[in-house]
Amino acid sequence: MRALVRLGGALVLCWMTAGCQTTGDPTQGGLFGWSESKARERQNERQARVAGAETELSSEESQQRALQARSQGAEHQIAAAQSANQRAERGLRAQQAALVAKTGELERESPTPASASRARSWRLKINTIAAQTALSIADRSARLRAIEAEIDTALGKAKR
Repeated sequence: MRALVRLGGALVLCWMTAGCQTTGDPTQGGLFGWSESKARERQNERQARVAGAETELSSEESQQRALQARSQGAEHQIAAAQSANQRAERGLRAQQAALVAKTGELERESPTPASASRARSWRLKINTIAAQTALSIADRSARLRAIEAEIDTALGKAKR
């Protein structure tokens, strides 16, 4: 009878181990529940996740480099635009100074008080246009050129 109980116990043990689900995780499943093939599947899944994460990281790094290059390009364009704007402002100030000098010459050479007053009026107009920052530098320069043509005409008449 004892032999029968031992045999029955052994059969129950075999039946339990045969019916248990196997796992690839060595921390679960015990001695009979661990499966080498499932462990390899588990390792392959983890390696695939790592490879996917590395690919994603590489893509993110590539995008970062592209954005940095665009940022540097934009910074160079901004610096070039600022430099061009500063040159244009210096040119406008030089144009303004030359016209103010011409109005001074016209005022000194004016034969009548009315023409001297007109020279002072042009000087005020020149300074007002040059100070109008709501207008672009090109617009202010164009308006000053129109006044310069009038001044040059007046200077030509005054010298005759």
